[in-house]
Order: sequence, then structure tokens, then C-alpha cells
Amino acid sequence: MQVAYPRYHFLLIAPNLGAEWLFDALRLYWTRFRPTVISDTRLIYMIPASESIALTALAYRDLMPQLGVEIARLAPHAFFDAVPADNFDAIRAEFNRRAQLNYPFGASVLAPGQTIPTLPPQPDIPTPRVPTRAPAGFITQTPEPTLPLTPTPVIVVTSEEGSAPEPISPSPGPITGG
Repeated sequence: MQVAYPRYHFLLIAPNLGAEWLFDALRLYWTRFRPTVISDTRLIYMIPASESIALTALAYRDLMPQLGVEIARLAPHAFFDAVPADNFDAIRAEFNRRAQLNYPFGASVLAPGQTIPTLPPQPDIPTPRVPTRAPAGFITQTPEPTLPLTPTPVIVVTSEEGSAPEPISPSPGPITGG
């Protein structure tokens, strides 16, 4: 049984669940407890065994036994909080209840006198606005170049013996006319 708030709290959202589960159903929960959101359990393997770990897993019921076995192999010391994702509205209600009651794992897990570490309140950051566009119009004048232009070299080639030489200069554009 978990008797203290863990040092590392992970929220695993199964890869076959959409983003709406996090951004809609779990919004209050994540805002309150700020767990590290993961979609793969391999990250837990990197946490030393001396640290306390809790994993709240949200997945369909058929994937839960496999997740439990995987967590038991990777981190046998981790607390596994399995929440089957059967009904979207029921999950939203459960995680909102957890956030309101300050129960990150569905029940009180704090030792007497222990509090959940919280981050200082963050100011709301408004969505950036798109800057107003400059009035539509056309550029009517091209700026003059500041560097002096070098003359284009002219190459003289004779095509046949005895004919007058003709200067060859770069073509004015592509042959296709584009």
C-alpha cells in the first residue's frame, strides 16, 4: 500500500487512446498533480530502485494485465494505479474527483502531516494573436543595388574556319520561354 507521495509520478496513456483523453478527460487531474505523461513504460526502467515511483495507467481493460506484468518486471518497487478506460465520461468524472479531493491515486496516500509538493501558481498565458497584416498592395519600384555591377564577359568563338567571329554572351533566359 502506498503511504507517501512518490518522488516520481507517471501518467501512462495507452498508445491506442486518442489525445482527447489527456486534453479533455484528464485536464484537471494533470493540472493538479502534474504527472509526467508517457506512452511507453521503458522510461520507468531508468529510474533508480532507491526512488519511489507511481504509475497511473489509463488503458483499455484488455491491455491492463499486460501493463501490470510489464511494470512488475521493469520496476517491482513501483506503485501501479490501473484505471481501465471503459467509458470516457466516467473516466472524466473519476479523475475530476481525484483532483478535487487531492487523491492522486483514488484514495488518500499521504502520511500524517505530509503534503503534495506543488508548483507555484502559473499565470495564465493567453493564446498569441496573429499580428495584423500590412495593407495589401504591390511593390512598384525595385531598390537600386548598392554594389557596382561587373560587366558580363564576352567570349569569342569561331565556329568554322574562315568565318567571321561572333561574340557569345549569356542567354537572356531559358529556351523553353518560361
